[in-house]
Amino acid sequence: MSLTKTFLGEIENELNNEHFLSEDFNIEIEDYASYIELNINYLYLPQYKFEGKVYKDEEKFNAEFSPGTVTLEVNKYGLEKNQFMYYIRVWLKNTYSEMTKTPIERKVKEHDEILKSWQEKIHSMGEEGDSFFTKEEGEELRNKLNQLEELLENEIIQNDESLQRDLDKLHSEVNTLREHLQVLTKKNWFLSFSVRLFTWIKRNPDMTRRVAGFSRELLPEDVKDIVSQEALDQLLPPSNLEVASDSESE
Repeated sequence: MSLTKTFLGEIENELNNEHFLSEDFNIEIEDYASYIELNINYLYLPQYKFEGKVYKDEEKFNAEFSPGTVTLEVNKYGLEKNQFMYYIRVWLKNTYSEMTKTPIERKVKEHDEILKSWQEKIHSMGEEGDSFFTKEEGEELRNKLNQLEELLENEIIQNDESLQRDLDKLHSEVNTLREHLQVLTKKNWFLSFSVRLFTWIKRNPDMTRRVAGFSRELLPEDVKDIVSQEALDQLLPPSNLEVASDSESE
């Protein structure tokens, strides 16, 4: 006993969607005594696969596939035919989603490594880093924070509710940095600043891209040498165009 051409045609129709062709997949069928095994493998990324079982007597289906929506592997048992087809569509959607996230995830890992390297250099400031800001130094940084906050605020479109939330969060974070000037050592303040700058960049890269250079101006001359402009530029996430290009090269 094997699978009907009609059923296999339905499988192929599911595989032909806006992102995939049925030719992107390898379909293997094994006929056993009580069930037929139907395995679909994505040719280019073999970790993405759909393994199905069709039970002959009752025409029930099992499905095991990777990736799932939340977990990497999903098992579904005792399915009706329409449910089986539904989970093929879910699997295809998840596969496409995972593929498109890969370049961004890789870029984020690169950013994390740069930030870690940056912070290690700040940790190496020595005795100067363990001292507190003088009144004059604190006032100078406070003025620069005010200027940075104004620059970032001017980049935000006031009518966009999501960006308005970004603005509220920005004010809170800059206020925290102002307060930290009085209680943290120089080294720890710069570490605190680096975390928040990196968060701003990740949260709104296009906005921060235009003011990243000024952010470096908050640092004193000796720390600017530690945190190069090149390193700061590398922290900037890719633009939408760069992400698209990276996705095409996968």
